[in-house]
Amino acid sequence: MAAYVHCNFHSCVLRMNVDVSILLPEQDRMKQFEEKTKNPVKYQTLYLLHGFTGDYMTYLRTSNIERYADEHQIMVVMPSVYNSAYTDMKYGLDYFTYLSEELMDFVERTFPSSPKREDRFVAGMSMGGYGAYKFGLACPDKFCAIGGVAGSYHAEYRYQGKVNTVSTLCEALYGDPPAITPEIHDIFTMMKNLKEKGVELPRMYTCCGTEDRRYQDSVDLKEFADELGIPLKFEHGPGRHDSVFFDEYIQKILNWMEFAGGPKR
Repeated sequence: MAAYVHCNFHSCVLRMNVDVSILLPEQDRMKQFEEKTKNPVKYQTLYLLHGFTGDYMTYLRTSNIERYADEHQIMVVMPSVYNSAYTDMKYGLDYFTYLSEELMDFVERTFPSSPKREDRFVAGMSMGGYGAYKFGLACPDKFCAIGGVAGSYHAEYRYQGKVNTVSTLCEALYGDPPAITPEIHDIFTMMKNLKEKGVELPRMYTCCGTEDRRYQDSVDLKEFADELGIPLKFEHGPGRHDSVFFDEYIQKILNWMEFAGGPKR
């Protein structure tokens, strides 16, 4: 099994201590590889983002991600951003800046995580699916692939009150709700702008259960990508918005991401 590391460190961006779960591939294999090559090695790394009400322990408690990480020989980084919608909040903390600037630097300075674009991946479920796309599209030079499970991709639904679980947070997240979703929150606009600028986009995948209340979000994302001529793999099947569906489809995402299967020089 992968080694589990619980990190608690002080975030300069958030000005408080933060928790992060990190999975490292089985260490004996890494030692054998280092002894054979006499060179330090780095691992491909998946940033796995939790959904609304979740935290750094969510996937450890509700899925077999530890076993999957070891099977693919990858690092997995699972931070806490609480109910922030992966946003630099209008009245709150700068969670997106923490995630995109400080966390990655901490991980790559502290652990054998490869800093190369082709070795970084990001995925998540629900709010975490939205966060994965926001992170990946805001930083297309940092990630080679994005995966979303039942993502809540329409940011505007939060401040329009269509997502009742987060509507009470809207003022704190966004301030006065704008008439048009700002680009920094709208993954559809971000995708369109990157396409028009000719920026190399990460590979993209989304999936959702057909009984899931977020199903239409994934359909909309796929149809929008098709209109732009952007490849985006969409898979669906029976399932609800729960850990059962996530555990099944995170395996499909990991297989689709095509990891190299071990440490790299």
